[in-house]
Amino acid sequence: MTLFLYAFAVIITILLPVGLAIALRRRVRVPWYLFLVGCATFLLSQAVHLPLNDWLGNLGLLPKTGLEGLPLWRISLTLGLTAGLCEELMRAVSFALLRRARAYNDGVMLGLGHGGIEAMLLGGVLLIANVSALIPYIGKDLSSMDITYSQMVSLQQQLAALENPGSAFMPLLERCLAMTIHVVCSLIVWKAFASRRYWLIGVAVLYHALIDAVAVYAAQSLDNVWLVFGCFTLAALPGIIWAWLIRPKDASTHIHQSLWAEFRLFITATGKELLYQWRTSRVLIILVVFCLFGLTSPVLAYFTPEILKSIQGAEQFASLIPSPTVADAYLQYIKNMSQFGFILAVLLGMGAVAGEKESGTAVMVLSKPLPRWAFLLSKFTAQVLVYLGAFILAGMGAGFYTWYLFAELDAAGFALVNVLLFAWLLPFVAITLLGSAWGKSTGAAAGIGLGGSVLLMLLGSIPQYGQIFPGALATWAQAVSSGVAAPPNGGALAVSLVVVVLSLLGALAVFEKQEL
Repeated sequence: MTLFLYAFAVIITILLPVGLAIALRRRVRVPWYLFLVGCATFLLSQAVHLPLNDWLGNLGLLPKTGLEGLPLWRISLTLGLTAGLCEELMRAVSFALLRRARAYNDGVMLGLGHGGIEAMLLGGVLLIANVSALIPYIGKDLSSMDITYSQMVSLQQQLAALENPGSAFMPLLERCLAMTIHVVCSLIVWKAFASRRYWLIGVAVLYHALIDAVAVYAAQSLDNVWLVFGCFTLAALPGIIWAWLIRPKDASTHIHQSLWAEFRLFITATGKELLYQWRTSRVLIILVVFCLFGLTSPVLAYFTPEILKSIQGAEQFASLIPSPTVADAYLQYIKNMSQFGFILAVLLGMGAVAGEKESGTAVMVLSKPLPRWAFLLSKFTAQVLVYLGAFILAGMGAGFYTWYLFAELDAAGFALVNVLLFAWLLPFVAITLLGSAWGKSTGAAAGIGLGGSVLLMLLGSIPQYGQIFPGALATWAQAVSSGVAAPPNGGALAVSLVVVVLSLLGALAVFEKQEL
């Protein structure tokens, strides 16, 4: 039950920033690209912040591990100052480049993006990755393991916290406050540019540094998590009050259709998209290809030695191949589905938006009126439903032939393999939709979608971070199919969700600025 609560809290943490941005957009006119600029601001600041802290550690100004005898107050101030300098100066660069971002709500949106991506990564990805790493130790005798006493004590403390249901939502609460602080800092920097009082950038740096210093000092010196959170809140309170007091009192409300009316239009658009997929035979192509590889994967694994024996001159190699097993059937299935599923996701998704822009259909559909978010999300939802049906058919076919040929089948394990492969495919579907919305032609959309997908795979090959990228889901599926006792990789699942969310927001940010 506690693990379910952690998973639920992580999903909320990832989706909450987007929900807050949606709520803001329903009140005032503010573009989506500012949210993405805020995300980029945080990521770029960390590209400077993390090496800077490492360099200070080499100089002895920050500890490399533990506290190493350095005064806690000095460590707290140093960490706070490096965070404030890197993040607020990068935020200032963003506002300097965004010459049109001069309204109060522009600052709020950029702050939501900055704090939102931090919440997704720290409160979502890293949290569930740590929880996943602890799962194999639940119920085990730690004293019998080959670990040091300090490691055993640390593990015991983490496992005890894992058993407390309330601890699942504490990171979410902390991230909500952190997002609020990022919005305040964003507004201070916005005010510096809006009023041309650039000394306020220094105020933002000091305010950020003070809050981070208080948080670090309280976390290391207090045992009660609620006291730590209280100190964090008190340090942030003056800025929150200031941001509330300077909010525009007479801001004009952006008029939308009712949320329910827009949702009904989205459902109608999704049905129309599914019908279009059917009439253009795309549904049939995907179902047939997936079902074909699902059926042939266990057959190919089972008869490979026999096929080699029937080829003249290859008989000597057939004896070198071990007798096929269920694991071989699973691995062949994973290999085929990951390769051809990726190709289909790019080829059939590249024209989802670009094709309609080229033919002029998008103009007619959006004049109904259909919100642009519903237009884009309906295409993604339709593709997801088609691929879900394809995986179900392929899994049923592969499962039946595996059972028939090998006389055994781990139904639960094979179902998990299909779920992991489906989750692995979704980021590529979303990235291809981003390319289709961005590209002016189907060819350009294909190039952008393929380039983004390749970039995601290349990032997953980085040794230090590859274990939490979507590609690790295929590795997890292979471990399940081989019967290896591999710990669950919740971090990779969370990153897949983050990539899908950011890709869809990117597609919407690009599409809403285009003149059709």
